[in-house]
Amino acid sequence: MHLSPGFWATFYYYFTGMTLIVAVLASQVLGLSLTQPLPYRYGITLGLVAGLVGAYFNRSVTLSLEFKNKKAFSKTLNKTLSAMGFEPTSEIDNFVVYQRPALRSLFSGKVFVQIDNGIATIISRASLIRRLRQEIEP
Repeated sequence: MHLSPGFWATFYYYFTGMTLIVAVLASQVLGLSLTQPLPYRYGITLGLVAGLVGAYFNRSVTLSLEFKNKKAFSKTLNKTLSAMGFEPTSEIDNFVVYQRPALRSLFSGKVFVQIDNGIATIISRASLIRRLRQEIEP
């Protein structure tokens, strides 16, 4: 199941957004026309930085974990997600969707969890997966 974008789609999103914003702001601040190349040079430079940083932290990552006791693993996972502020909200294609309430969900994204025969599949932003891995793995 492909739920969200990977590295390149996330990079492109941040790169184009930042490039356009900086180019327009630079043209206004420097008093230059958008037909001149200088605002775009600033935009592309900052767009590359924003694209790389945004893709590193916000790309979608899949984590697969093996477990022996489904009940104990589910309890640990739910406790960890709850401590991070996530609550189960719905279900999509055998994945339980965890989300933070209200405005916090706009900036943190969702966590998709599927627990099957000895393997849990968790899909979310890279920064959340890193944090979950530290908390769950022994």
